[in-house]
Amino acid sequence: MSDAGYTSLSLDRGLLSDRVYALIKTSIRDGSFEPGAQLVESQLARELQVSQAPVREALKRLIHEGVVTHVPHRGSFVTTFSAEEAEQARTVRIALEGLAASLACGHLTDVARTDLESVIEQMHDAASAGDIARFRELDLVFHRTVIEQSGNIYLPRMWEQIEPSLRALHVLSDPNFGGDWHAIAETHRGLLSALDGTEPEGAAQAFRAHADGHALTAGPAAD
Repeated sequence: MSDAGYTSLSLDRGLLSDRVYALIKTSIRDGSFEPGAQLVESQLARELQVSQAPVREALKRLIHEGVVTHVPHRGSFVTTFSAEEAEQARTVRIALEGLAASLACGHLTDVARTDLESVIEQMHDAASAGDIARFRELDLVFHRTVIEQSGNIYLPRMWEQIEPSLRALHVLSDPNFGGDWHAIAETHRGLLSALDGTEPEGAAQAFRAHADGHALTAGPAAD
């Protein structure tokens, strides 16, 4: 584990334990700490240049959220997920995205629309470069942004609960997908158009179909 594994966040303000929590959680979310990786309290404290107390509190919060699993006599590990859990996460994702799309339809801010358009273009760039890891990260950014644009404060919290399993089991953008990654990127342009429309239920249906893997004929569950 190295300092490079952490997303840059300042530790000089706010409660220290909150900042340590944010650092570790972000590093898990962005894949710096992969499923099954051990999180050693003393090592984290050294790398973050803090005492072990805030690290201990941060890990307790992550364990409570299910993002980290504590194994007695062995330590704490980034949670791994079974195929059954992945399917359950997919079911929840379909419901969350449908609701978020219906709420966000017709209400996207100019900044959010610009950001989503940029993400789509970056997905095409990643597809051209064959950088599937980058493509997957952008895919997550797109869908997380829509969740955040719903205006419902609870949806982002619920998304955070399922995102680790979506990431770990490739529920979004399976790297083994054998179809056209550019086509996958373009389906997101259709989703953005649905959000710009005036039919919330139509937008919800588009996102539910996408989340259920029915947006493309090239292969199931590609995104």
